[in-house]
Amino acid sequence: MIACGARTREALPGAFTFRGSEDSDAVRALLADARAGRFRDLVFALPGGATWALPLYELALLTAADLAAHGATGVNVTLATHEEAPLALFGPAASEAMRELLEARGIALRSGVYPAAVEAGRLRLVPEGSLPADRVLTLPRLKGPFIAGVPHTDEGFIQSDAFGRVEGAPDVFAAGDVTAFPVKQGGIAAQQADAAAEAIAAHAGAAVSPRPFRPVLRGLLLTGGVPRYLRAEMGGGHGETSTAATEPLWWPPGKIAGRHLAPFLAAWTGLAVPPAPPLGSGAVEVEIDLAARESPQQGP
Repeated sequence: MIACGARTREALPGAFTFRGSEDSDAVRALLADARAGRFRDLVFALPGGATWALPLYELALLTAADLAAHGATGVNVTLATHEEAPLALFGPAASEAMRELLEARGIALRSGVYPAAVEAGRLRLVPEGSLPADRVLTLPRLKGPFIAGVPHTDEGFIQSDAFGRVEGAPDVFAAGDVTAFPVKQGGIAAQQADAAAEAIAAHAGAAVSPRPFRPVLRGLLLTGGVPRYLRAEMGGGHGETSTAATEPLWWPPGKIAGRHLAPFLAAWTGLAVPPAPPLGSGAVEVEIDLAARESPQQGP
């Protein structure tokens, strides 16, 4: 079972690339400079090839909320993205909710443009135009690890089927960012791992019927106010599934949604997880194994 993740690379020359928690201090320094009035134009830019856009929107919303809380009114915040609509991966309901949040926070939106490079205080866009940009924050592109002896794409990612089997490599399975599935996200990786684990168990003789990977995208968006829970079924054939809500759409209601992984992480981090709402309780869709709420894995 290969689940080693992907590698990051810079995607936008001249911009600061946010890779995750290891860059928290750099973001704090940027916020301090913004509050002190050391620059005027701040752009959050989503480059082409970056499919998991939610962290960038989160950073933009949290930054705008922080500036407003400190009375720093002299900074123009813009979000520039190659998407035709904000958070388009989650569908129209999420895009509309995102537009409203951006507008409420005073964040300008430029969609359908490809950030190309930061040059002399401006962000150059493709196919044309530019934006004033004293500081630019972006996300990395991902590339595969190019594992020797394992079939992979030109980008180093591993092709696998709906049960996680690696194409051209019997008895080898893969899950997560190392696979060629275009969306790189923790909840998606957990779903791939569930499918692969069932297939491996069946192959070893266990009395289980493996279920294929059918991706459901779930995202918890921190806004600096009331969080938003976003959900969409991917792959088509399900009708319109785009959902955006202020109440949890999965349980436990954390950043990583996984039938087995989410309760385990809650217990491992020492978090007390409240009991799941009963089935049929308003808009809440309890998708994570309800039996887990009686398990000691849930924590105290």
